[in-house]
Amino acid sequence: MKFIMIEDHSLVRQGVSKIIEEKSDFCCAGTFATVAESKDFLKEFCKSYDHEPLICIIDINLGNDDGISLIKFIKENYQNIYCICYSMFKGAGLVEQAVSAGAVGYVSKNAELEVLLHAMEQADKNSFYMEDSLTSDYVVYTNLFQSLTKREKELADLFLINKTEEEIAQIMSITPRAVDNYMTRILSKLGVVTKKELLQKFGFQQGR
Repeated sequence: MKFIMIEDHSLVRQGVSKIIEEKSDFCCAGTFATVAESKDFLKEFCKSYDHEPLICIIDINLGNDDGISLIKFIKENYQNIYCICYSMFKGAGLVEQAVSAGAVGYVSKNAELEVLLHAMEQADKNSFYMEDSLTSDYVVYTNLFQSLTKREKELADLFLINKTEEEIAQIMSITPRAVDNYMTRILSKLGVVTKKELLQKFGFQQGR
């Protein structure tokens, strides 16, 4: 089965894809640094409706690009393409966003290569896989997250991917004061005291 790797760090992109080919039967069809490059490739690869299956290994943080949005785009527009998140970030909030977007696997960059290969093998069977060390926090977070309203969840998702309060206010068409009010309720419901603690526990600061 073929795979592509979408990663903005060239050494990781080239090194990991090469090792995967050396250690498995998976064949690399390309490596890309940006969402735009990836979309161009997928458009060509998927011209035929019955195109062969493909695994996309995607980093969540692609510089100025958003890996989670790319996963959602792929899920909504293509058949037989399976996305696996491969990221240094292990926050349960980010894992939940990736799964909700349509990822069939989530593996941290701290994991052994065999873990990533296992996720790829499961994707080849159209089966979901999450690295064992992430499962406990993910279950806790999803249970807590059920207490949030739709708007609170939307705001929390934006905050956990490092959007500023000003950006959140603009995206959600609300005032900065309303952002603060939402955030106070979110912190209380998720059992954390500060916004920094929220990021450390569930978001982009986790795993650094």
